[in-house]
Amino acid sequence: MKLRCTYLLCFLFFSFWTMQAQPSFTKKHGLYDRKNLIVSIISSDPEAEIHYTTDGSIPTAQSTRYKSPIVLTKTACLRAVEVKDEVVTSSVTTATYIFVSSVLSQQGTPSGYPEEWGPYCQISGTAKADYDMNPTMTQDKELQPHIIAGLSEIPILSLVTDKDNFFSHDTDPDTGGIYIYTGTPVGNNIGRGWERPVTAELMGGPQEHDFTIDCGVSIHGGHGRLPEKNPKHSLRLKFKKDYGAGKLTYPLFDRERIEDFDQLVLRCHFGNSWQHWSSQGRNYAQYSRDLWARNMQGKMGHAHARGLYVHLFINGLYWGLYNIAERVDDTFGKKHFGGKKDEYDVIKQEEEGGNHIEASEGTVDKWYQLFETAKYAADDAYYYQLQGLNEEGEEDENVEPLLDMDNFIDYILINQFGGNTDWDEHNWYAVARRGDEPMGFHFICWDTEQIFESVNENILKLNTKGRPTQVFQYLMQNPQFLHRYMDRAHELLTNDGLLTEKGVVTVWDSLYHTIENAIYDEAARWGDYRLVVHQYSSKGKYYDVDNYYMAERNRLLSNYFPTRSEIFLEQLVKQGWYSRSEAPQLLVNGEPVSTDTLTCEDELSFATNGKIYYTLDGIAPVSWAGGDQKGHLTTSAKTYTKGNINEKLTHDGQWISVRAIARNNNEWSPSIQQRFFLAAPSAIFALHEEGPKADDAYYNMNGQRVDHPTRGIYIRNGKKIFVK
Repeated sequence: MKLRCTYLLCFLFFSFWTMQAQPSFTKKHGLYDRKNLIVSIISSDPEAEIHYTTDGSIPTAQSTRYKSPIVLTKTACLRAVEVKDEVVTSSVTTATYIFVSSVLSQQGTPSGYPEEWGPYCQISGTAKADYDMNPTMTQDKELQPHIIAGLSEIPILSLVTDKDNFFSHDTDPDTGGIYIYTGTPVGNNIGRGWERPVTAELMGGPQEHDFTIDCGVSIHGGHGRLPEKNPKHSLRLKFKKDYGAGKLTYPLFDRERIEDFDQLVLRCHFGNSWQHWSSQGRNYAQYSRDLWARNMQGKMGHAHARGLYVHLFINGLYWGLYNIAERVDDTFGKKHFGGKKDEYDVIKQEEEGGNHIEASEGTVDKWYQLFETAKYAADDAYYYQLQGLNEEGEEDENVEPLLDMDNFIDYILINQFGGNTDWDEHNWYAVARRGDEPMGFHFICWDTEQIFESVNENILKLNTKGRPTQVFQYLMQNPQFLHRYMDRAHELLTNDGLLTEKGVVTVWDSLYHTIENAIYDEAARWGDYRLVVHQYSSKGKYYDVDNYYMAERNRLLSNYFPTRSEIFLEQLVKQGWYSRSEAPQLLVNGEPVSTDTLTCEDELSFATNGKIYYTLDGIAPVSWAGGDQKGHLTTSAKTYTKGNINEKLTHDGQWISVRAIARNNNEWSPSIQQRFFLAAPSAIFALHEEGPKADDAYYNMNGQRVDHPTRGIYIRNGKKIFVK
């Protein structure tokens, strides 16, 4: 019912902005596994004629007149208009009907499409066009079922437009083809900024996506635009009133949440892909690395660029496996952090014109202020200032924050753990908010495709001038930040942390199982490109799933993920950024912590491990303030001896935050922190016996109001009672 309401709202929105009458089709766009499909076209005006096309071009009064139902026997991009007195009187209706048989038999010389694409930039020659699906794969009895299953495994995104908008060899900025002249960051730069009209249709997949919208399209990316390096380009969809609706309003990433989008990026998977220019990059092909980093950033609790796998079709031609991603811009800032669009600075590395820092939105002023302050971060006053705190480390509304410290640490750890070798001279975004509620820079994982290569990769010494790693190296001169970084590394890289084998593989496999059949379609489309079309620097092979994709997947699961956390921790130790002293282990009733609630019958203790200091008031037991490299005990610190550390606490609905650290061989360990709710057993019993009442209010463990009893707190007669 919720999904029906969602789609109804979307339909009403699109109907509102269309307003103008238009014809309709009796069959919905989609994927069809049949010999033919009969489609009738219904006019909104009984006195009007209907004219249509099936090749993506916009119909005119001179196009084929509709007289009887159309019998489709192959993939078609059906477009229709209403005509009166030889004048078009309606907007264009578009629907793509994709036949499985057409995908399997897609040829290398489609009628009306050029045999060559654009000129190479860094080598001589012109790119040979590539359209076909490899028949040795599509007609293979064992592979074909995977290819067919893969087409419906994820949604289909169809782009429909006059083919010249993509493939014209005209160099005129208004009529040239964006796939011929891609606006490369090096070379003649023809095509930079070109944008063309297109109708985008998203359909199918497990989520049963369904929208159609007119928008603009352009080529996206840096060196992925170079024809010799990459024939499969990334694109950007731009929703403007020039084309129709000013926004896409649709539940794209969350099926229960309708959102507005100004732009979306269609990521082609360039680095470590089968069409990549280097042989090693082709051997590493998995099509999940970048989305793994973005999703992992989300699991760590940060705003991230969400993604959706799709099959892309251009005028009915299968173009391969893509990933729809949120574009990191001022709209992204407003959506994820609040406020107004004009309050945001979005900073990135621009590859065109010499690799320079630029603000794609806002200004670079706050960015340079961040660097000027970070230079002196070894001094606590500047370290505090970066966080929007006064010289004593206290909140001060007069000090504007420059950096989200926790986000920055997690962002750095993701890239260091993955051994990202294509960062940070480019491939990153940073978002900050100005105005009445300022926010320090929040770094967003982006284009993280060259990770998980060598299990021994070490990028800890990376220190790129004017880039994120230079900020990091400045901060590591401050003992407070170093130990904050160490504590987070311990949390993520030990036990069942998100960067342990278990945590990493959970996210990795969730992506694999989304595309485990769809990857066969990608292999059939692009797996032979470097062998039969353009070898570039090295001769390619027939890259397929069973022999190449699975070999790399097995390498990661068997030899990389099981050992990377331990190897990375050892790298941190050698760098002086992690302690060999083992952190304390907190126990509940003598067992490792498995709950975040306690009653007076439960006992908190520590496994014996060196000398342990702890607090119960949320204050760290050891401080490195004032540049103290050795650390000193705070006034709240207690020395652990043996037994129950919470025995003197009452159990009337209060929270406690246990923080602890160990010292072994004169070396401080990483510190740990665990928050518990202390609940009265009688209150728990009462709720379970009596059940919820109409006036009860429920809150989860984060203090957010929820609709039904869950683990958290509920209020009955003004009294907090814990829900076990």
